[in-house]
Amino acid sequence: MLTVFRLEMKGYKMTNIKQWFKIKAAAICDLLEKNILSNKSLKCKVVFGPIRSRRLGYVLGVNNIKPNVCSYNCIYCSSGNKNCCSICTNSCLSPFELHLSVKNKLNEIEKLNKKIDYIVFTGSGEPALDTELSKEISILRDFGYKIAVFTNASLIWNNHIKENIKFADYVSVKIDTVNPETWHKINRPHKRLRYDLILDGIKTFSKEFRGTLSTETTIVKNINDNNVELGRLSEYLNTLNRAVSYFTVPIFPPEINYAVSPEPEDLEHLKIFIKDKISKSTLLCCPTEDEFIATDDFENELLGLLSIHPISKEAVKHYIKNNIDSNKLKEMIDKRIIREVEFAGKHYYMENMAS
Repeated sequence: MLTVFRLEMKGYKMTNIKQWFKIKAAAICDLLEKNILSNKSLKCKVVFGPIRSRRLGYVLGVNNIKPNVCSYNCIYCSSGNKNCCSICTNSCLSPFELHLSVKNKLNEIEKLNKKIDYIVFTGSGEPALDTELSKEISILRDFGYKIAVFTNASLIWNNHIKENIKFADYVSVKIDTVNPETWHKINRPHKRLRYDLILDGIKTFSKEFRGTLSTETTIVKNINDNNVELGRLSEYLNTLNRAVSYFTVPIFPPEINYAVSPEPEDLEHLKIFIKDKISKSTLLCCPTEDEFIATDDFENELLGLLSIHPISKEAVKHYIKNNIDSNKLKEMIDKRIIREVEFAGKHYYMENMAS
């Protein structure tokens, strides 16, 4: 009888210990979550939007690469000069921190009765530089959304990088040219990169990837906007297993002032040429307006969006909901946190990198 009593007491103590550990673990997790989400500036710069994508509908963006880090330094880039680097871990948040930040952002979106179509890894740097990319894609699937990755494809020849990207449902790869000389002019790649390996890597990826693959080409005036360049590119693109090839032009203030769109009449000619030479191709010119959904934190939300690319002055006006937001915008300009610039007849706000 005494033995039975002792066993029952032991079981009671074990149950209490387990409950104690559960309570302590829950408290620690809650504290970690509050600490992670307390840095609203970092959260908004890593997880931004939702914004309206011309390709995928409304998307929540993930920009988990540290500022000014990329394998390219494209002349038309609108997010500032890059310090090129080779493959290395350059993420801002760990997979756990990223999961919490996305969860928090999705909760904010639900409160606004809004919906998104994709979670997209894109932004001011190359997403494939984050060696935790496959793990991040996997854990973000918990939220039930498809995952897209927009990559410059500079590292796709690396088998580890290629396998990371394959975890996505949708992949967009950048191919501005097949001419190595033009590649150096437009994309200004890291000196260790070889374009023949990149082009071969893209072709291999297109055959192996089971999701939706698209390509994206930015046409720059007097560089890759001629029939010879686009003719050679068309031959290559037609060998890829892809859903669509998108062609765009610089629409935001670029890193280099001569990286601008071809003239309207030249674009009309190019549109016909592209449609004739390249199967499943679409020329995306200028969007009619910038579309994004605003949540409550005006300053950090705006800075998060501006870390990706400039935003038109008109779009920011729609983003402002009250006098507090209006005063905050004026304060950000006065403190030179952001500045106003003009490009192609339109006025934009952009982040002041010197601030």
